Amino acid sequence: MTPDLPVTAAATARRPGLLVAGLVLGAVALLLLAGLRAAPGAVRFADVTPAFGGTAPQVTLPDYGVRGMHVVGYEHGASARLSLPIHNTGPLPITVDAVDLRAGVAPLLVVHDVSGLPLSVAPGGTGTLTMTAELANCRFFHERQVQNYAGLEVGFSVLGRRASRWVAFDRPLMVHSPMIVGCPDRLLDRSADDRADLVSAG
Repeated sequence: MTPDLPVTAAATARRPGLLVAGLVLGAVALLLLAGLRAAPGAVRFADVTPAFGGTAPQVTLPDYGVRGMHVVGYEHGASARLSLPIHNTGPLPITVDAVDLRAGVAPLLVVHDVSGLPLSVAPGGTGTLTMTAELANCRFFHERQVQNYAGLEVGFSVLGRRASRWVAFDRPLMVHSPMIVGCPDRLLDRSADDRADLVSAG
């Protein structure tokens, strides 16, 4: 019959097993942490194809330029409503909490509201936001200037981490500055067209 090991010897025999288990748990924790940190990099979006409403005139020109063009006609004070389908093509569920046209401090298209936030989108799913904007600020542009909006900055969270991603429109969106008669605030003094100080102040 094998004699019983002393308590101290049995404890010593268990230590290598405990050490291995601790190392395994530590490695798993590091992998989970690395996965969480890398999660925003796994997020993917399809190009956004906006649908238009509101009182401002709009037309899509599929053969204009390389990818075609969405054109919103400038009518001072008119509204433009953009329905924005956000398609999550990545492997993780996301929550969209912000979208931004990044249009500068005095854009022709002034966003007043985005409805539908926060928006949860499953992998392979699509959710829709609605952006409401006003045609304004034409006095800072002359009649030969345009503003092109290539896409959106989309703010989102994934697995508890916050990030943002630039997402292109399927076609660029163009807003053309109106003639003087279509812009009640514009002056005949051409210095009113200089946006340099305004932009640098932002």
